[in-house]
Amino acid sequence: MSYLRPVKLQPPRLEVCASLSWSHYVLSLLRQHRHFFSDHICLRSLRQVLGDHLARHIPHTLEEELFHRGLSLLSREVWQQGDPLIPDMYVLYMFVFYKADMKQLEVPSLARHADRVTVLDLLYNLGTPHGHQVTMAKLKMFSSPNISIEESYLVKRVLRGFMHLRSLVLWKAADDAMLQIIGLTCRTLESIDLWKSIKATDLGVRHLLGLEAQSNSRLCKTLSRVMIRDTGVTDEGAYSLLLHCPVLESLEFSHGSFIKQFLDRIEESYVRTHRTFPLRSMFLPVLTEDSMYSVVSSFPHLEELSIWTTLRHLPADLTQEHLSRVTSLKVGGLSHPSILTGLHAIIGPQINVLKIETVHFDVNIEVVGAECSGLEELSIINARVGVTPSTEKMAFPPVKLFPKLSKVYFFLVSYLPSPVPLPRPPHSVHAPSSLPVPSTGYTALHTVLTHGTQLETVQVTGTPAMTDSCLEEILGRNPLVHLRKLVISNPGTGDSPMVVPLTARSVLLLHRKCPLLQCVGDLRHWAVSPPQRSSLASQVAGSPAVQQAVWTKVRIPSSCRARPRHTSVLLQRETETDGWRLKVPEPTVRL
Repeated sequence: MSYLRPVKLQPPRLEVCASLSWSHYVLSLLRQHRHFFSDHICLRSLRQVLGDHLARHIPHTLEEELFHRGLSLLSREVWQQGDPLIPDMYVLYMFVFYKADMKQLEVPSLARHADRVTVLDLLYNLGTPHGHQVTMAKLKMFSSPNISIEESYLVKRVLRGFMHLRSLVLWKAADDAMLQIIGLTCRTLESIDLWKSIKATDLGVRHLLGLEAQSNSRLCKTLSRVMIRDTGVTDEGAYSLLLHCPVLESLEFSHGSFIKQFLDRIEESYVRTHRTFPLRSMFLPVLTEDSMYSVVSSFPHLEELSIWTTLRHLPADLTQEHLSRVTSLKVGGLSHPSILTGLHAIIGPQINVLKIETVHFDVNIEVVGAECSGLEELSIINARVGVTPSTEKMAFPPVKLFPKLSKVYFFLVSYLPSPVPLPRPPHSVHAPSSLPVPSTGYTALHTVLTHGTQLETVQVTGTPAMTDSCLEEILGRNPLVHLRKLVISNPGTGDSPMVVPLTARSVLLLHRKCPLLQCVGDLRHWAVSPPQRSSLASQVAGSPAVQQAVWTKVRIPSSCRARPRHTSVLLQRETETDGWRLKVPEPTVRL
Protein backbone atom coordinates (compact mmCIF):
# COMPACT_ATOMS: atom_id res chain seq x y z
CA MET A 1 0.00 0.00 0.00
CA SER A 2 1.03 3.62 -0.49
CA TYR A 3 0.87 5.82 2.59
CA LEU A 4 2.39 9.16 3.42
CA ARG A 5 3.86 9.22 6.92
CA PRO A 6 6.24 11.57 8.71
CA VAL A 7 9.73 10.35 9.55
CA LYS A 8 10.23 9.97 13.28
CA LEU A 9 13.48 11.70 14.17
CA GLN A 10 13.69 11.95 17.96
CA PRO A 11 15.75 9.11 19.51
CA PRO A 12 14.47 7.04 22.46
CA ARG A 13 15.45 7.80 26.03
CA LEU A 14 18.99 7.05 27.14
CA GLU A 15 17.98 4.27 29.55
CA VAL A 16 15.97 2.59 26.79
CA CYS A 17 18.93 2.76 24.40
CA ALA A 18 21.22 1.32 27.07
CA SER A 19 18.88 -1.58 27.85
CA LEU A 20 18.37 -2.39 24.15
CA SER A 21 22.12 -2.31 23.55
CA TRP A 22 22.72 -4.63 26.48
CA SER A 23 19.96 -6.98 25.32
CA HIS A 24 21.43 -7.12 21.81
CA TYR A 25 24.81 -8.02 23.28
CA VAL A 26 23.35 -10.74 25.48
CA LEU A 27 21.45 -12.27 22.58
CA SER A 28 24.59 -12.33 20.46
CA LEU A 29 26.35 -14.06 23.34
CA LEU A 30 23.62 -16.67 23.58
CA ARG A 31 23.85 -17.31 19.84
CA GLN A 32 27.46 -18.37 20.36
CA HIS A 33 26.25 -20.95 22.88
CA ARG A 34 23.35 -22.20 20.81
CA HIS A 35 24.47 -25.80 20.91
CA PHE A 36 23.26 -28.83 22.83
CA PHE A 37 24.33 -29.77 26.37
CA SER A 38 22.52 -32.60 28.10
CA ASP A 39 23.46 -31.24 31.54
CA HIS A 40 23.21 -27.51 30.62
CA ILE A 41 26.64 -26.80 32.13
CA CYS A 42 27.29 -23.93 29.72
CA LEU A 43 23.91 -22.29 30.35
CA ARG A 44 24.26 -22.63 34.12
CA SER A 45 27.58 -20.81 33.95
CA LEU A 46 26.07 -18.03 31.88
CA ARG A 47 23.14 -17.79 34.28
CA GLN A 48 25.46 -17.42 37.28
CA VAL A 49 27.77 -14.85 35.66
CA LEU A 50 25.00 -12.69 34.20
CA GLY A 51 22.87 -13.09 37.33
CA ASP A 52 25.69 -11.82 39.53
CA HIS A 53 26.23 -8.90 37.15
CA LEU A 54 22.55 -7.92 37.27
CA ALA A 55 22.42 -8.26 41.05
CA ARG A 56 25.38 -5.86 41.43
CA HIS A 57 24.51 -3.24 38.81
CA ILE A 58 20.75 -3.34 38.11
CA PRO A 59 18.02 -2.46 40.64
CA HIS A 60 15.68 -5.35 41.24
CA THR A 61 12.69 -3.27 40.09
CA LEU A 62 14.26 -2.86 36.62
CA GLU A 63 15.45 -6.42 36.18
CA GLU A 64 12.09 -7.75 35.02
CA GLU A 65 11.65 -4.81 32.64
CA LEU A 66 15.03 -5.63 31.13
CA PHE A 67 13.99 -9.28 30.83
CA HIS A 68 10.83 -8.46 28.88
CA ARG A 69 12.63 -5.96 26.64
CA GLY A 70 15.03 -8.71 25.61
CA LEU A 71 12.09 -11.02 24.91
CA SER A 72 10.51 -8.40 22.65
CA LEU A 73 13.74 -8.21 20.66
CA LEU A 74 13.85 -11.97 20.48
CA SER A 75 10.27 -12.21 19.21
CA ARG A 76 11.15 -10.09 16.16
CA GLU A 77 13.80 -12.53 15.00
CA VAL A 78 13.11 -15.68 12.99
CA TRP A 79 15.32 -18.67 13.69
CA GLN A 80 15.87 -21.55 11.33
CA GLN A 81 15.63 -24.90 13.11
CA GLY A 82 17.73 -27.00 10.77
CA ASP A 83 19.58 -29.09 13.35
CA PRO A 84 17.28 -31.07 15.69
CA LEU A 85 19.90 -30.74 18.45
CA ILE A 86 19.93 -26.91 18.37
CA PRO A 87 17.48 -25.45 20.90
CA ASP A 88 15.21 -22.48 20.29
CA MET A 89 16.74 -19.16 21.35
CA TYR A 90 13.79 -18.59 23.67
CA VAL A 91 14.79 -21.68 25.66
CA LEU A 92 18.31 -20.36 26.17
CA TYR A 93 17.04 -16.93 27.15
CA MET A 94 14.56 -18.36 29.66
CA PHE A 95 17.17 -20.68 31.12
CA VAL A 96 19.60 -17.83 31.74
CA PHE A 97 17.35 -14.95 32.82
CA TYR A 98 13.98 -16.08 34.16
CA LYS A 99 13.44 -15.89 37.93
CA ALA A 100 10.53 -17.13 40.00
CA ASP A 101 9.85 -13.68 41.50
CA MET A 102 8.90 -12.12 38.16
CA LYS A 103 5.28 -11.02 37.74
CA GLN A 104 4.69 -11.82 34.05
CA LEU A 105 5.48 -14.87 31.97
CA GLU A 106 4.79 -15.62 28.30
CA VAL A 107 5.90 -18.80 26.55
CA PRO A 108 5.45 -18.58 22.74
CA SER A 109 4.91 -21.47 20.36
CA LEU A 110 7.86 -23.88 20.40
CA ALA A 111 8.23 -26.32 17.52
CA ARG A 112 10.44 -28.93 19.16
CA HIS A 113 9.27 -31.36 21.82
CA ALA A 114 12.63 -31.12 23.59
CA ASP A 115 12.34 -27.33 23.88
CA ARG A 116 8.88 -27.52 25.42
CA VAL A 117 10.01 -30.16 27.92
CA THR A 118 13.08 -28.08 28.83
CA VAL A 119 11.02 -24.94 29.50
CA LEU A 120 8.41 -26.81 31.55
CA ASP A 121 11.07 -28.60 33.58
CA LEU A 122 12.83 -25.27 34.19
CA LEU A 123 9.62 -23.64 35.43
CA TYR A 124 8.93 -26.55 37.76
CA ASN A 125 12.45 -26.52 39.26
CA LEU A 126 12.47 -22.74 39.79
CA GLY A 127 9.02 -22.88 41.39
CA THR A 128 9.96 -25.55 43.92
CA PRO A 129 9.18 -25.37 46.80
CA HIS A 130 7.85 -21.79 47.17
CA GLY A 131 6.14 -21.41 43.80
CA HIS A 132 6.19 -18.49 41.36
CA GLN A 133 5.15 -14.89 41.95
CA VAL A 134 3.67 -14.68 38.45
CA THR A 135 0.30 -12.92 38.28
CA MET A 136 -0.12 -13.09 34.48
CA ALA A 137 0.94 -16.23 32.58
CA LYS A 138 0.51 -17.00 28.87
CA LEU A 139 1.39 -20.56 27.86
CA LYS A 140 1.08 -20.73 24.06
CA MET A 141 3.86 -23.23 23.45
CA PHE A 142 1.82 -26.08 21.94
CA SER A 143 1.08 -26.26 18.22
CA SER A 144 -1.78 -28.78 18.53
CA PRO A 145 -4.12 -30.08 21.26
CA ASN A 146 -2.58 -33.58 21.04
CA ILE A 147 0.24 -33.02 23.50
CA SER A 148 2.32 -35.92 24.79
CA ILE A 149 1.83 -37.62 28.16
CA GLU A 150 5.14 -36.20 29.34
CA GLU A 151 4.17 -32.65 28.42
CA SER A 152 0.76 -33.02 30.06
CA TYR A 153 2.39 -34.25 33.27
CA LEU A 154 4.88 -31.37 33.29
CA VAL A 155 2.17 -28.74 32.69
CA LYS A 156 0.25 -30.06 35.69
CA ARG A 157 3.38 -29.80 37.86
CA VAL A 158 4.04 -26.25 36.68
CA LEU A 159 0.43 -25.13 37.33
CA ARG A 160 0.75 -26.17 40.97
CA GLY A 161 3.39 -23.46 41.38
CA PHE A 162 1.22 -20.62 40.03
CA MET A 163 -0.49 -19.73 43.29
CA HIS A 164 -0.76 -15.97 42.69
CA LEU A 165 -2.20 -15.95 39.18
CA ARG A 166 -4.80 -13.38 38.21
CA SER A 167 -4.75 -14.05 34.47
CA LEU A 168 -4.00 -17.37 32.74
CA VAL A 169 -3.80 -18.17 29.02
CA LEU A 170 -3.47 -21.90 28.38
CA TRP A 171 -3.93 -22.62 24.69
CA LYS A 172 -4.52 -26.10 23.25
CA ALA A 173 -3.27 -27.96 26.32
CA ALA A 174 -5.90 -27.76 29.06
CA ASP A 175 -7.84 -30.85 30.10
CA ASP A 176 -10.21 -31.62 32.96
CA ALA A 177 -7.40 -32.61 35.35
CA MET A 178 -5.58 -29.32 34.73
CA LEU A 179 -8.76 -27.36 35.38
CA GLN A 180 -9.12 -29.15 38.71
CA ILE A 181 -5.54 -28.17 39.64
CA ILE A 182 -6.21 -24.56 38.63
CA GLY A 183 -9.35 -24.49 40.76
CA LEU A 184 -7.44 -25.72 43.82
CA THR A 185 -4.23 -23.71 43.30
CA CYS A 186 -5.04 -20.38 41.62
CA ARG A 187 -7.39 -18.95 44.23
CA THR A 188 -7.25 -15.34 43.00
CA LEU A 189 -7.71 -16.09 39.28
CA GLU A 190 -9.81 -13.47 37.48
CA SER A 191 -9.33 -14.36 33.81
CA ILE A 192 -8.76 -17.70 32.04
CA ASP A 193 -8.39 -18.38 28.31
CA LEU A 194 -8.61 -22.02 27.16
CA TRP A 195 -8.67 -21.49 23.39
CA LYS A 196 -8.66 -24.74 21.34
CA SER A 197 -8.29 -26.95 24.42
CA ILE A 198 -10.57 -29.67 23.08
CA LYS A 199 -9.91 -31.93 26.08
CA ALA A 200 -11.48 -29.39 28.45
CA THR A 201 -15.13 -30.45 28.95
CA ASP A 202 -18.13 -29.69 31.14
CA LEU A 203 -16.66 -31.95 33.83
CA GLY A 204 -13.52 -29.80 33.85
CA VAL A 205 -15.65 -26.70 34.40
CA ARG A 206 -17.29 -28.37 37.38
CA HIS A 207 -13.84 -29.25 38.75
CA LEU A 208 -12.64 -25.69 38.16
CA LEU A 209 -15.56 -24.29 40.16
CA GLY A 210 -15.45 -27.03 42.80
CA LEU A 211 -19.01 -28.15 42.11
CA GLU A 212 -18.07 -31.78 42.76
CA ALA A 213 -16.52 -30.94 46.17
CA GLN A 214 -18.22 -30.20 49.47
CA SER A 215 -17.97 -26.44 48.85
CA ASN A 216 -17.45 -24.36 45.75
CA SER A 217 -14.01 -23.12 44.77
CA ARG A 218 -12.94 -19.58 45.63
CA LEU A 219 -12.74 -18.97 41.88
CA CYS A 220 -16.52 -18.68 41.84
CA LYS A 221 -16.12 -15.32 43.58
CA THR A 222 -13.15 -14.06 41.53
CA LEU A 223 -13.66 -15.15 37.90
CA SER A 224 -14.68 -12.18 35.75
CA ARG A 225 -13.60 -13.32 32.27
CA VAL A 226 -13.68 -16.83 30.77
CA MET A 227 -12.80 -17.80 27.19
CA ILE A 228 -13.85 -21.34 26.16
CA ARG A 229 -13.79 -20.87 22.39
CA ASP A 230 -13.17 -24.08 20.39
CA THR A 231 -13.10 -26.29 23.48
CA GLY A 232 -15.08 -29.37 24.52
CA VAL A 233 -17.32 -27.31 26.81
CA THR A 234 -21.00 -27.32 25.86
CA ASP A 235 -23.99 -25.20 26.83
CA GLU A 236 -24.15 -27.07 30.16
CA GLY A 237 -20.66 -25.95 31.19
CA ALA A 238 -21.23 -22.41 29.95
CA TYR A 239 -24.45 -22.15 31.94
CA SER A 240 -22.66 -23.49 35.04
CA LEU A 241 -20.19 -20.61 34.74
CA LEU A 242 -23.06 -18.12 34.55
CA LEU A 243 -24.90 -19.73 37.43
CA HIS A 244 -22.04 -19.99 39.92
CA CYS A 245 -19.83 -16.97 39.11
CA PRO A 246 -21.66 -13.85 40.36
CA VAL A 247 -18.97 -11.42 39.08
CA LEU A 248 -18.54 -12.97 35.62
CA GLU A 249 -18.55 -10.08 33.12
CA SER A 250 -17.33 -11.74 29.91
CA LEU A 251 -17.96 -15.25 28.60
CA GLU A 252 -16.57 -15.98 25.13
CA PHE A 253 -17.36 -19.13 23.18
CA SER A 254 -17.75 -20.26 19.57
CA HIS A 255 -21.03 -18.84 18.33
CA GLY A 256 -21.81 -21.72 16.02
CA SER A 257 -21.37 -24.52 18.53
CA PHE A 258 -24.09 -24.39 21.21
CA ILE A 259 -25.41 -20.84 21.13
CA LYS A 260 -29.04 -21.87 20.53
CA GLN A 261 -29.12 -24.38 23.41
CA PHE A 262 -27.34 -21.87 25.65
CA LEU A 263 -29.86 -19.11 24.94
CA ASP A 264 -32.73 -21.58 25.42
CA ARG A 265 -31.44 -22.31 28.93
CA ILE A 266 -31.25 -18.59 29.71
CA GLU A 267 -34.73 -17.93 28.34
CA GLU A 268 -36.22 -20.85 30.28
CA SER A 269 -34.53 -19.67 33.46
CA TYR A 270 -35.89 -16.14 33.07
CA VAL A 271 -39.42 -17.32 32.32
CA ARG A 272 -39.45 -19.57 35.41
CA THR A 273 -37.49 -17.57 37.98
CA HIS A 274 -36.64 -14.15 36.46
CA ARG A 275 -32.99 -14.91 37.20
CA THR A 276 -30.47 -12.33 35.95
CA PHE A 277 -26.74 -12.61 35.25
CA PRO A 278 -23.88 -10.09 35.45
CA LEU A 279 -22.48 -10.40 31.89
CA ARG A 280 -21.56 -7.08 30.29
CA SER A 281 -21.21 -8.28 26.69
CA MET A 282 -23.43 -10.66 24.75
CA PHE A 283 -23.83 -12.02 21.21
CA LEU A 284 -27.52 -12.51 20.56
CA PRO A 285 -28.79 -14.35 17.46
CA VAL A 286 -32.58 -14.39 17.90
CA LEU A 287 -35.49 -15.79 15.91
CA THR A 288 -38.48 -14.63 17.95
CA GLU A 289 -39.42 -11.46 19.80
CA ASP A 290 -40.21 -13.39 23.02
CA SER A 291 -36.79 -14.99 23.19
CA MET A 292 -35.10 -11.65 22.54
CA TYR A 293 -37.02 -10.00 25.37
CA SER A 294 -36.25 -12.80 27.83
CA VAL A 295 -32.55 -12.98 27.02
CA VAL A 296 -32.01 -9.21 27.10
CA SER A 297 -33.91 -9.00 30.40
CA SER A 298 -31.60 -11.67 31.82
CA PHE A 299 -28.58 -9.36 31.45
CA PRO A 300 -29.41 -5.98 33.04
CA HIS A 301 -25.71 -4.98 33.15
CA LEU A 302 -25.08 -5.26 29.40
CA GLU A 303 -22.65 -2.68 28.03
CA GLU A 304 -21.89 -4.33 24.67
CA LEU A 305 -24.74 -5.87 22.69
CA SER A 306 -24.39 -7.74 19.40
CA ILE A 307 -27.64 -8.65 17.63
CA TRP A 308 -27.90 -10.88 14.57
CA THR A 309 -31.52 -11.37 13.57
CA THR A 310 -34.05 -11.22 10.74
CA LEU A 311 -36.85 -9.89 12.94
CA ARG A 312 -38.94 -7.03 11.58
CA HIS A 313 -39.52 -5.31 14.93
CA LEU A 314 -38.18 -5.18 18.47
CA PRO A 315 -40.26 -6.74 21.24
CA ALA A 316 -43.04 -4.37 22.23
CA ASP A 317 -42.15 -4.60 25.94
CA LEU A 318 -38.46 -3.80 25.42
CA THR A 319 -37.68 -0.35 26.82
CA GLN A 320 -34.68 1.82 27.57
CA GLU A 321 -34.58 0.45 31.13
CA HIS A 322 -33.66 -3.00 29.81
CA LEU A 323 -30.66 -1.54 27.91
CA SER A 324 -29.83 1.38 30.15
CA ARG A 325 -26.10 0.55 30.28
CA VAL A 326 -25.52 -0.36 26.64
CA THR A 327 -22.93 1.95 25.06
CA SER A 328 -21.70 -0.35 22.27
CA LEU A 329 -24.13 -1.81 19.71
CA LYS A 330 -23.42 -4.16 16.82
CA VAL A 331 -26.18 -5.26 14.47
CA GLY A 332 -25.97 -7.65 11.55
CA GLY A 333 -28.05 -9.78 9.24
CA LEU A 334 -31.00 -7.38 9.45
CA SER A 335 -33.57 -7.57 6.64
CA HIS A 336 -35.74 -4.62 7.69
CA PRO A 337 -34.74 -1.10 8.79
CA SER A 338 -37.48 -0.93 11.43
CA ILE A 339 -35.49 -2.87 14.04
CA LEU A 340 -32.49 -0.55 13.64
CA THR A 341 -34.82 2.43 13.87
CA GLY A 342 -36.32 0.96 17.04
CA LEU A 343 -32.90 0.50 18.64
CA HIS A 344 -31.95 4.08 17.78
CA ALA A 345 -35.17 5.32 19.35
CA ILE A 346 -34.53 3.42 22.58
CA ILE A 347 -30.78 3.78 23.13
CA GLY A 348 -29.54 6.02 20.28
CA PRO A 349 -28.36 8.98 22.41
CA GLN A 350 -26.38 6.76 24.81
CA ILE A 351 -24.46 4.75 22.18
CA ASN A 352 -20.72 5.50 21.84
CA VAL A 353 -19.86 2.67 19.43
CA LEU A 354 -22.07 1.52 16.54
CA LYS A 355 -21.21 -1.28 14.10
CA ILE A 356 -23.54 -2.19 11.24
CA GLU A 357 -22.67 -5.32 9.26
CA THR A 358 -24.34 -7.04 6.31
CA VAL A 359 -27.76 -5.42 6.43
CA HIS A 360 -30.15 -5.85 3.51
CA PHE A 361 -31.48 -2.31 3.33
CA ASP A 362 -30.15 1.21 2.76
CA VAL A 363 -28.55 2.88 5.78
CA ASN A 364 -29.22 6.62 5.96
CA ILE A 365 -26.05 8.12 7.44
CA GLU A 366 -27.80 11.38 8.35
CA VAL A 367 -30.44 9.54 10.37
CA VAL A 368 -27.66 7.68 12.21
CA GLY A 369 -25.86 10.94 12.97
CA ALA A 370 -29.02 12.65 14.20
CA GLU A 371 -30.34 9.83 16.39
CA CYS A 372 -26.94 8.77 17.85
CA SER A 373 -25.65 12.15 18.95
CA GLY A 374 -23.04 10.69 21.34
CA LEU A 375 -21.44 8.43 18.73
CA GLU A 376 -17.62 8.24 18.91
CA GLU A 377 -16.92 5.22 16.68
CA LEU A 378 -18.88 4.19 13.58
CA SER A 379 -18.21 1.05 11.50
CA ILE A 380 -20.27 -0.03 8.49
CA ILE A 381 -19.37 -3.23 6.65
CA ASN A 382 -20.96 -4.72 3.53
CA ALA A 383 -23.94 -2.38 3.32
CA ARG A 384 -25.47 0.35 1.15
CA VAL A 385 -25.09 3.82 2.64
CA GLY A 386 -27.01 6.90 1.51
CA VAL A 387 -28.15 10.36 2.58
CA THR A 388 -31.49 12.11 2.84
CA PRO A 389 -32.59 13.65 -0.50
CA SER A 390 -32.49 17.43 -0.48
CA THR A 391 -36.22 17.59 -1.29
CA GLU A 392 -37.03 15.86 2.03
CA LYS A 393 -34.71 17.92 4.21
CA MET A 394 -36.94 20.99 3.96
CA ALA A 395 -39.54 19.36 6.20
CA PHE A 396 -37.11 18.92 9.13
CA PRO A 397 -35.15 21.49 11.14
CA PRO A 398 -31.34 21.33 10.77
CA VAL A 399 -29.63 19.01 13.27
CA LYS A 400 -25.97 18.93 14.23
CA LEU A 401 -24.58 15.59 13.01
CA PHE A 402 -21.75 13.56 14.56
CA PRO A 403 -20.58 16.15 17.12
CA LYS A 404 -18.38 13.59 18.96
CA LEU A 405 -17.44 11.17 16.16
CA SER A 406 -13.69 10.43 16.18
CA LYS A 407 -13.30 7.11 14.34
CA VAL A 408 -14.94 5.98 11.06
CA TYR A 409 -14.49 2.63 9.32
CA PHE A 410 -16.35 1.79 6.08
CA PHE A 411 -15.51 -1.51 4.32
CA LEU A 412 -17.18 -2.94 1.21
CA VAL A 413 -19.83 -0.25 1.30
CA SER A 414 -21.85 1.02 -1.67
CA TYR A 415 -22.51 4.75 -1.63
CA LEU A 416 -25.94 5.84 -2.82
CA PRO A 417 -25.49 9.37 -4.24
CA SER A 418 -28.04 12.10 -3.72
CA PRO A 419 -29.60 13.77 -6.78
CA VAL A 420 -27.27 16.17 -8.59
CA PRO A 421 -28.46 19.79 -8.30
CA LEU A 422 -29.55 21.61 -11.46
CA PRO A 423 -28.08 22.93 -13.61
CA ARG A 424 -25.54 20.11 -13.88
CA PRO A 425 -21.89 21.18 -13.96
CA PRO A 426 -20.08 20.73 -17.27
CA HIS A 427 -18.43 17.33 -17.51
CA SER A 428 -14.67 17.24 -18.07
CA VAL A 429 -13.07 14.03 -19.19
CA HIS A 430 -9.57 15.47 -18.88
CA ALA A 431 -9.91 16.81 -15.29
CA PRO A 432 -12.65 14.99 -13.39
CA SER A 433 -11.09 15.88 -10.03
CA SER A 434 -11.58 19.61 -10.64
CA LEU A 435 -15.38 19.47 -10.82
CA PRO A 436 -16.97 21.73 -8.15
CA VAL A 437 -19.88 19.30 -7.83
CA PRO A 438 -19.39 15.55 -8.50
CA SER A 439 -21.32 14.34 -11.51
CA THR A 440 -22.57 11.37 -9.49
CA GLY A 441 -23.90 13.46 -6.59
CA TYR A 442 -22.88 13.83 -2.95
CA THR A 443 -22.54 10.70 -0.79
CA ALA A 444 -22.45 9.64 2.85
CA LEU A 445 -18.67 10.08 2.83
CA HIS A 446 -19.10 13.78 2.02
CA THR A 447 -21.58 14.08 4.89
CA VAL A 448 -19.35 12.41 7.48
CA LEU A 449 -16.28 14.46 6.55
CA THR A 450 -18.29 17.69 6.47
CA HIS A 451 -19.96 17.30 9.87
CA GLY A 452 -17.40 15.25 11.90
CA THR A 453 -15.52 18.08 13.57
CA GLN A 454 -13.77 15.71 16.03
CA LEU A 455 -12.63 13.12 13.48
CA GLU A 456 -9.24 11.54 14.22
CA THR A 457 -9.20 8.30 12.19
CA VAL A 458 -10.96 7.78 8.86
CA GLN A 459 -10.50 4.48 7.00
CA VAL A 460 -13.10 4.08 4.29
CA THR A 461 -13.94 2.65 0.90
CA GLY A 462 -13.57 5.40 -1.68
CA THR A 463 -16.04 6.74 -4.21
CA PRO A 464 -15.67 8.39 -7.64
CA ALA A 465 -17.84 11.19 -6.29
CA MET A 466 -15.07 12.44 -3.99
CA THR A 467 -12.99 14.93 -6.01
CA ASP A 468 -10.27 17.43 -5.19
CA SER A 469 -12.80 20.25 -5.28
CA CYS A 470 -15.11 18.30 -2.96
CA LEU A 471 -12.32 17.81 -0.43
CA GLU A 472 -11.34 21.47 -0.68
CA GLU A 473 -14.92 22.54 0.00
CA ILE A 474 -15.15 20.09 2.94
CA LEU A 475 -11.93 21.41 4.50
CA GLY A 476 -13.21 24.94 4.01
CA ARG A 477 -16.23 24.12 6.18
CA ASN A 478 -14.57 21.62 8.53
CA PRO A 479 -10.75 21.95 8.73
CA LEU A 480 -10.42 18.53 10.43
CA VAL A 481 -7.91 19.91 12.92
CA HIS A 482 -7.95 16.66 14.93
CA LEU A 483 -7.43 14.30 11.96
CA ARG A 484 -4.48 11.93 12.35
CA LYS A 485 -5.17 9.19 9.81
CA LEU A 486 -7.01 9.32 6.47
CA VAL A 487 -7.12 6.14 4.36
CA ILE A 488 -9.38 6.06 1.30
CA SER A 489 -9.00 2.73 -0.49
CA ASN A 490 -10.19 1.08 -3.68
CA PRO A 491 -13.90 1.67 -4.39
CA GLY A 492 -14.04 -1.02 -7.09
CA THR A 493 -13.69 -4.79 -7.25
CA GLY A 494 -12.50 -7.31 -9.78
CA ASP A 495 -9.81 -6.90 -12.44
CA SER A 496 -10.78 -3.33 -13.32
CA PRO A 497 -10.73 -1.37 -10.08
CA MET A 498 -11.93 2.22 -10.10
CA VAL A 499 -9.70 5.13 -9.13
CA VAL A 500 -10.60 7.72 -6.52
CA PRO A 501 -10.32 11.08 -8.36
CA LEU A 502 -8.09 12.60 -5.68
CA THR A 503 -4.70 13.89 -6.85
CA ALA A 504 -1.52 15.30 -5.37
CA ARG A 505 -3.45 18.54 -4.94
CA SER A 506 -5.51 16.88 -2.18
CA VAL A 507 -2.40 15.48 -0.50
CA LEU A 508 -0.83 18.93 -0.29
CA LEU A 509 -4.12 20.43 0.85
CA LEU A 510 -4.50 17.90 3.65
CA HIS A 511 -0.93 18.52 4.80
CA ARG A 512 -1.57 22.25 4.92
CA LYS A 513 -4.99 22.15 6.60
CA CYS A 514 -4.63 19.27 9.09
CA PRO A 515 -1.80 20.00 11.55
CA LEU A 516 -1.99 16.61 13.35
CA LEU A 517 -2.14 14.43 10.23
CA GLN A 518 0.24 11.45 10.45
CA CYS A 519 -0.92 9.10 7.68
CA VAL A 520 -2.51 9.58 4.23
CA GLY A 521 -3.36 6.66 1.92
CA ASP A 522 -3.95 4.47 0.04
CA LEU A 523 -2.36 6.39 -2.83
CA ARG A 524 -2.36 3.36 -5.13
CA HIS A 525 -6.10 3.92 -5.47
CA TRP A 526 -5.83 7.69 -5.93
CA ALA A 527 -5.07 9.55 -9.12
CA VAL A 528 -1.43 9.78 -8.04
CA SER A 529 1.18 8.11 -10.22
CA PRO A 530 4.20 6.25 -8.75
CA PRO A 531 6.63 9.06 -9.70
CA GLN A 532 4.34 11.56 -7.99
CA ARG A 533 4.34 9.48 -4.82
CA SER A 534 8.11 9.62 -4.60
CA SER A 535 8.21 13.38 -5.18
CA LEU A 536 5.33 14.38 -2.88
CA ALA A 537 7.56 14.37 0.19
CA SER A 538 9.91 17.02 -1.15
CA GLN A 539 6.93 19.14 -2.23
CA VAL A 540 5.38 18.89 1.23
CA ALA A 541 8.44 19.22 3.45
CA GLY A 542 10.88 20.97 1.13
CA SER A 543 13.43 18.20 1.68
CA PRO A 544 14.54 15.24 -0.47
CA ALA A 545 14.53 12.93 2.54
CA VAL A 546 12.14 10.34 1.15
CA GLN A 547 12.30 6.58 1.25
CA GLN A 548 9.80 4.47 -0.67
CA ALA A 549 10.05 0.79 0.18
CA VAL A 550 8.93 -2.36 -1.60
CA TRP A 551 5.39 -1.99 -0.24
CA THR A 552 5.30 1.59 -1.66
CA LYS A 553 5.20 3.25 1.72
CA VAL A 554 6.28 6.89 1.62
CA ARG A 555 7.75 8.54 4.70
CA ILE A 556 7.72 12.34 4.89
CA PRO A 557 9.59 14.49 7.44
CA SER A 558 7.68 17.55 8.57
CA SER A 559 9.68 20.41 10.00
CA CYS A 560 6.55 22.34 10.94
CA ARG A 561 5.32 19.72 13.41
CA ALA A 562 6.76 18.68 16.75
CA ARG A 563 9.37 15.95 16.50
CA PRO A 564 7.97 12.44 17.13
CA ARG A 565 9.60 10.31 19.77
CA HIS A 566 11.77 7.89 17.86
CA THR A 567 13.05 7.06 14.39
CA SER A 568 12.09 4.12 12.21
CA VAL A 569 14.04 4.98 9.03
CA LEU A 570 17.52 3.83 8.01
CA LEU A 571 19.56 7.03 7.97
CA GLN A 572 22.54 7.19 5.59
CA ARG A 573 23.22 10.69 4.16
CA GLU A 574 24.05 13.52 6.57
CA THR A 575 21.87 16.61 6.84
CA GLU A 576 21.08 19.22 9.48
CA THR A 577 17.50 19.22 10.87
CA ASP A 578 16.46 21.27 13.92
CA GLY A 579 19.88 20.98 15.49
CA TRP A 580 20.04 17.20 15.09
CA ARG A 581 22.79 15.73 12.93
CA LEU A 582 21.15 12.91 10.97
CA LYS A 583 21.87 10.64 8.04
CA VAL A 584 19.12 10.56 5.44
CA PRO A 585 18.79 8.08 2.55
CA GLU A 586 18.59 9.12 -1.07
CA PRO A 587 15.09 8.87 -2.62
CA THR A 588 14.44 5.37 -3.90
CA VAL A 589 11.41 3.85 -5.58
CA ARG A 590 10.67 0.12 -5.65
CA LEU A 591 7.27 -0.76 -7.01
